[in-house]
Amino acid sequence: MRNLFSLCAILVLASISPLQAEPLPLEGTWNGSGTMQAMDNPPQKLTCRINYKRETEKVFKLAAKCVTISTAINQTGQLLKVNPGVYVGEFHVASYDISGRVRIVIDGDVQTMSFKSSRANGTVTLAKS
Repeated sequence: MRNLFSLCAILVLASISPLQAEPLPLEGTWNGSGTMQAMDNPPQKLTCRINYKRETEKVFKLAAKCVTISTAINQTGQLLKVNPGVYVGEFHVASYDISGRVRIVIDGDVQTMSFKSSRANGTVTLAKS
């Protein structure tokens, strides 16, 4: 009987998943770098500073400034929280008349932003300031 109890206790402990860190809240300022590729051009490195402001429980506005070796890009957008640490939405770059889709995943204290439009795409990894 004691062996059966020990075996059950081991099985219960083994089935408990480790605690995962809650992702950082999106709201606030994030900084990071990544790459983007515009149309037929080679990929370019970029650095970004992005500020997120909560509008409702699940909706956020974004204002970003990203810089490549040749240009500075200001973009705005709106995001919807679809799961803990996961946001999807749209962005717009007025100076180039570009709009597209953006997806953000926060894992612990690291944010990965992927964006795509008909004229460019890229990925940026960011940390909260």
